[in-house]
Amino acid sequence: MRTLLMSLALATSLVACSGGETAPEPEAKPEVEAKPEVKPEPKVEAVAAFDAKAEFEKTCSTCHGTSGLGDGPAAAALNPKPASFADASFWEAATDESLHAVIKTGGAANGKSPLMAPYGGMYDDAQITQIVGYITDTWKPKS
Repeated sequence: MRTLLMSLALATSLVACSGGETAPEPEAKPEVEAKPEVKPEPKVEAVAAFDAKAEFEKTCSTCHGTSGLGDGPAAAALNPKPASFADASFWEAATDESLHAVIKTGGAANGKSPLMAPYGGMYDDAQITQIVGYITDTWKPKS
């Protein structure tokens, strides 16, 4: 048996060295270029467009009235009365910048009625600018 095993081992080594058929080498796989990791885009919630008129009616009209005459439901209890945007004398001193400042930081911070609350915590600068635009487009006398 020992002789048989040695013969078998010798035969195997001769075949391997003699170029006899051997098991085929596995085909080389082409290198695959690593693709960059693709991260999914974050979901962006649809943001409703800011409606300055609707915001004025919801917030400002309580005192200034939907007509801008300073005749909102809370105006009767206020002293001094809210500004009337229909009053030409209001527009003699009012500018877009002064309206923006009063809406953002309140009346007291701008030498106006302390009853005019600051809305800078509720609206950002762009939204306040849109509210100012609504007020001036609606009530400022055309030159």
